[in-house]
Amino acid sequence: LDTTGTLTQKYQAAIIPGNAPAELITREDTSNIRSLTGKSKVPADCLPTDHPVAGGILPVSILFERLAPLVGANIADAGRDQERNRGGAVHQLVCSALGYKRYADDGRFPDVRNQLLEIKLQTARTIDLGLVRPDSTEPLDTPMLNGRQLRHCDVRYGIFFGTTDGRRVRITHFYLTTGEAFFNRFRRFEGKVLNKKLQIPLPGGFL
Repeated sequence: LDTTGTLTQKYQAAIIPGNAPAELITREDTSNIRSLTGKSKVPADCLPTDHPVAGGILPVSILFERLAPLVGANIADAGRDQERNRGGAVHQLVCSALGYKRYADDGRFPDVRNQLLEIKLQTARTIDLGLVRPDSTEPLDTPMLNGRQLRHCDVRYGIFFGTTDGRRVRITHFYLTTGEAFFNRFRRFEGKVLNKKLQIPLPGGFL
């Protein structure tokens, strides 16, 4: 067994579903990217994994209009230990709803890089946020647009919350927010804030 003592760490927040099935947490994008938005359609012949381009980023309000109708949709439940596969199914629905001609996923942050959109499917109330807080002003690894450096807090977060019977996940709620406004709606885990855990990988054939 690996006894290096390496800690995995991630920020976490909690969902408290409200009465509304779809909530737009903030009606405007961050001031940093507001001038880079404006179109109502995704750029022609681009992929979801492409870098965003000036003028080709949909405003957060348009994203909400396109994605809110996904509430009520059902996807196959690959199991709690298959979160990436479950998330991939929602990712495909999102790309189709936004008008992309082809689906693509390269595993990088944010999921729909072309639209600065991170997607999360939740069947539990704890949201795993990774190593960077949504409201962080750290720069993204994307080219500058019109002299502006994109930041983590500029990313839009689409949170799909649903219930599962073990076979299908039914989306019951949808939330859309900028990273900057993320903690205006979702409760940040306090205490240590950055949760850490020790993981021990099992060798092949252990079971």
